[in-house]
Amino acid sequence: MLPQQLLYNFLPGNIALYLLALLLVSSSIIYSQNNNQPKPLVVTTNSILKDMVHQLAGDELKVLSIVPTGLDPHNFDPGPTELVNISRADLILINGLNLESWIMNLIDQSSTMARVDTATRGIIPLLSGRYHSVIDPHAWLDPILGKKYIDNISISLIQLLPHAKETIEFNKDVLLKELQSVHNFTKERLSEIPEIQQILITSHDAFQYFGLRYGLKVESVFPSSAEAEITIRQMADLSNLIKSTGAKAIFPESTINARLVKQIAKDNSIQVGGKLYTDSLSDSEGDAPTYIDMLYHNANTIYAGLKGVETRPSIPLAKDETPVWLTVAILMILSGSFLFMFFKMDPKK
Repeated sequence: MLPQQLLYNFLPGNIALYLLALLLVSSSIIYSQNNNQPKPLVVTTNSILKDMVHQLAGDELKVLSIVPTGLDPHNFDPGPTELVNISRADLILINGLNLESWIMNLIDQSSTMARVDTATRGIIPLLSGRYHSVIDPHAWLDPILGKKYIDNISISLIQLLPHAKETIEFNKDVLLKELQSVHNFTKERLSEIPEIQQILITSHDAFQYFGLRYGLKVESVFPSSAEAEITIRQMADLSNLIKSTGAKAIFPESTINARLVKQIAKDNSIQVGGKLYTDSLSDSEGDAPTYIDMLYHNANTIYAGLKGVETRPSIPLAKDETPVWLTVAILMILSGSFLFMFFKMDPKK
């Protein structure tokens, strides 16, 4: 029987998770003390993939995003710094689905020897709503498809870090459960919206997968690239759609100038919904510092805009949440264990 199975059989779930995490982290510390090789470098094309890598592998590696947090990856213009980072990479993770049209040219210029893996392997692409010649690359906004991202990235990381396989697989299982919880939460919230109000209008066409998953009609001001031109006819069509459906809100996005969205809202006497995160996470102080936070934030923001209510807390509390005193006690034990291992280790070994 595996150690984690023993823990789950004889200890309450949350405590077992803490202790199993201690075992995994301890083994990683011992490994790193006895192996002075530099950590592998993983380079991703956006902050969302970067966070997935970090959540899976933690401090086992270094991870960089080519596109800085807050910028749009569709039309990013890489420079010398990005070229150097690509050339140093041990693994390059891209989204694919035509998100990063500039990436292959950058890789060719760098002469990198790194393996290039695509996080959307096995995902069937969807075409844009009104812009039928354009693929929507934003599959990560559907938490169920997010599981496919996690599976694919886990495989790539285990190939890069075979010694960390147990840690990566443990973290993968945690993330898959979190994504299922996000899906359940989102499905429950959006089911409260009357069918006539189930229309989601955003800055650019990023929510086809999300809309298909949760039964929303999805429209946008721009196609998948916010720098594409929009015609007067398309603006008129969008206004007619708003009037015919009784849409309540139009939603700006964090990486796109909201000027046109606000003008459309004013012209059609509808509300400007809360800001959605699609192509980038927020900074650490923002509403969406991690991939999971982003999904919860978007679900709450869409619900509030379509229903016309205030948002609830982004992440629902677990019913069997561990008491604060027990959490503090466990953290003290973990800290003591780390100190004990640190002073007991022989650095000459």
